[in-house]
Amino acid sequence: MIQKTLTRDSNMELYRIMAMVFVMLFHAFGELDKNTDTGMVTIENSVILWFTGATYVCVDMFILLSGWYGIHARRSKLQAFIFQVLFYSFIVYAVTYVLFDDVEVTPGIFIRILTTDIYWFIPVYLMLYLCSGALNPFIRQASQHEYVMVLGSVFAMQCVFGWLNKHEAGYLSGCSPISFLILYLIGGYLRRFPNWLKNLSRKSLILLYLLLITAHWLLALFAKSSNSDYLIDMTWKYASPFIIIASCCLLLLFSKINIGYSKTINWVAASSFAVFLIHCFPFFYNNVFRPTVRGLYNALPVCFAIPTIMLFLIVLFLGSILADQFRIWMYRQIARH
Repeated sequence: MIQKTLTRDSNMELYRIMAMVFVMLFHAFGELDKNTDTGMVTIENSVILWFTGATYVCVDMFILLSGWYGIHARRSKLQAFIFQVLFYSFIVYAVTYVLFDDVEVTPGIFIRILTTDIYWFIPVYLMLYLCSGALNPFIRQASQHEYVMVLGSVFAMQCVFGWLNKHEAGYLSGCSPISFLILYLIGGYLRRFPNWLKNLSRKSLILLYLLLITAHWLLALFAKSSNSDYLIDMTWKYASPFIIIASCCLLLLFSKINIGYSKTINWVAASSFAVFLIHCFPFFYNNVFRPTVRGLYNALPVCFAIPTIMLFLIVLFLGSILADQFRIWMYRQIARH
């Protein structure tokens, strides 16, 4: 993510890595869940549904971490971020064009790549980046009472209009700039002020996370068994308070872990965003990621399919981290000149 801090705490960098692992797991379990009948609830798809919900916190985790440290907008950081996005967009597009016949060269795709909206997350995060300069003074200077009044109001508004309201009213299930701004403010609040969540022990935070995820899972099971479009829509939203508070639990949990400085963790975390950019590129996702996950799940018994899918995800994760070293080297050469 676009951040500049005086120190890179390895415990929080591990949190960043976990968020990216959760992105991959959520996409994988989400594809397996799509293979099951919507109206049927079996032990197998119930377990898949639980893990899908447990990893659904991934996006909120990223934005909370940005708010925890604060985004310090710099032109050089913005240039590096845009270069990383465009680098993988064009590379992955070129590779999939060569390998798959259904991938075509069209002006529309080039425009989408250049405007970065080939990924929904990027333009929304860029909006947060541009607004961070106005948010940071409030985070640093507002009293706790002022902070609670503002944050409580916008959070309640999102719960009513972005979670319970089926028509979204601009919140886009928590994928909108306003939802990212709210998460950013929550991350800043959790770091700056004492609160009941922050006072919980590590065991209590883990337990609360599991309870929230299980409550979300029960709601998802009921929605699925009753085949209720409204409940299904309400369940799978990043704006869900279950998901937001569960993400906060993980953030505070990792803030309480003392692992010292780890060069390996920080090295992996610095390239972890490449995992998202590679596997979430639409042509790669549709032609490689989705067919591989579904194909393995359908071709093998569950006891073999899940470990094999996990191995595929590990290889993809490590391959993305290694590939990013070339991108880092290339950008350094460009920046040097």
